[in-house]
Amino acid sequence: MRTSVLIFFVLIFSFSGCAQKKVDMDSILGDWTGESKCVGSNTSCHDEVVVYHFTRSKTDPAKINLSADKIVNGKPEFMGEFDFTFDPDKATLTAEFTIPRTGGKGVWSFTVDGDDIEGTLTVYPEKEIGRRVKVTRKKNDKQ
Repeated sequence: MRTSVLIFFVLIFSFSGCAQKKVDMDSILGDWTGESKCVGSNTSCHDEVVVYHFTRSKTDPAKINLSADKIVNGKPEFMGEFDFTFDPDKATLTAEFTIPRTGGKGVWSFTVDGDDIEGTLTVYPEKEIGRRVKVTRKKNDKQ
């Protein structure tokens, strides 16, 4: 019986350890490229090839700044920047903002998985996903 209980706890701790992917902030810094695809009912949206530049926030060292470009005719075109709240235990980045043309709220949510980041833009009050993003660390930028 003791052996069974011991095995049970070893398995529980092993699986819980595998599920946690604590990420160090510095491992996110650098340039990432990929796609930002339109989803949902927003017909004015366009799919984009994007370059994301992650740096430490200049105003809050606990946050990560994202400066985003889209590629137009082969050249980067600045889209905007946000400071993201970083959760190292969940490997997530989150930024809330006001959408200028509608006055509504938007929330960017990203999950970091090694050299890949995936995420969404959710638009409120509709709670509709407006974009899905997949970016990969630029090969020459790996730390």
